[in-house]
Amino acid sequence: MQERLDEEIAAVSALPIPSASHRKPFYTYYTEPSIGHYHSTETSNAFSYQSTKFVMNLNVQAIMDSSTDIAQSMYTQKPIAKNTGSFQNMLDESVSYVCEIYQVDRHYAVFFTSSAVNLFGVTEIGDAAELAGKMYSIARSVIVRKDVVSQVYSHESAIDYEGEAINLYKDIAPEEGTLQELIEDKTHIDNKKDENKTTDN
Repeated sequence: MQERLDEEIAAVSALPIPSASHRKPFYTYYTEPSIGHYHSTETSNAFSYQSTKFVMNLNVQAIMDSSTDIAQSMYTQKPIAKNTGSFQNMLDESVSYVCEIYQVDRHYAVFFTSSAVNLFGVTEIGDAAELAGKMYSIARSVIVRKDVVSQVYSHESAIDYEGEAINLYKDIAPEEGTLQELIEDKTHIDNKKDENKTTDN
């Protein structure tokens, strides 16, 4: 899995960053045609790729506080694959990132955290590294309007922004810090989402 993840990240890194295809009040980003859109809020988006749903949250806390440690894992489990580094976005800004894949029973949880956005999804083993590559592709394209984010969010309110993502999946920090809890909550919310699917982007 480590080799496959590294290959996906390297392949995406070799591609040019496309211009934004989606514009939101706080940021712009690009998704390739194979990525479906389920729902969005000001700071979160729910996507799908080959029937796998995943979420992107604007990393407001890291945007407002550059000392935020994005490499600090919230889980006690050891990832089966991990890739860290940085890339230059369209504004030639350096953006650091951490990508981790965890195994829980038959499922594989993929986390992609950057200093601009967080992405999360749960998939099967054969799709985990490829999903990580799609997350990385989206993350590379994100351009944040930092001045607007700073105007809207105080440091205190930024901590609570991920609560909006509950309506899309589940806040990515489960109370007990276990991936099993996260996956169980995700499955429940996925079922609810399917009943109330939207096409916002």
